Amino acid sequence: MNYKIEEKAAFAVGGYLQEMPKIEKNENFYEISHFWSNLTENKMNQLMSVTDGTIQCLLGISDSNKAQRESFNYLIGTSVKPRDIKMDSLDLIQFPVSDWAVVECVGAISAGVTALDDKQPFEPNTLMKSKMQMSAPWNNNGLVENTELPRVELYPMGNMESEDYRCELWIPIKKY
Repeated sequence: MNYKIEEKAAFAVGGYLQEMPKIEKNENFYEISHFWSNLTENKMNQLMSVTDGTIQCLLGISDSNKAQRESFNYLIGTSVKPRDIKMDSLDLIQFPVSDWAVVECVGAISAGVTALDDKQPFEPNTLMKSKMQMSAPWNNNGLVENTELPRVELYPMGNMESEDYRCELWIPIKKY
């Protein structure tokens, strides 16, 4: 697993939120893929109209790391200034200054969406495999996942079907 530890400044994400039941390893890749595939052009334009450009990517935010619940919240969004969000149309998640294990994922990630066709077998993509990994290499360095904060998936614009596509998984961490 290729990762680095970084401190990130406080940021906010505005977007569309959906509650999902946990299925595999506290995730639900089918529902997440379905959620992304149903993101309409109108909704995408609404997200782009409120982005502050701080993080120039689409973001997937998942609080599935909260093990005590049978469901989790997943948000598709973009970085925003909280004052620009109309609460009746988008949900808002604010992140404090925090340390993150930033995991680089290289490879096609659209496979999760195309697997929604029942005729194709579901094969986890690079990002999904990183999320399902049982052990975290940073645990040996006095760090653990900070389950008070959700995980962040960072999707830069580009060809998501390319074997060279690069995205990131940010796992919030803290010292123990």
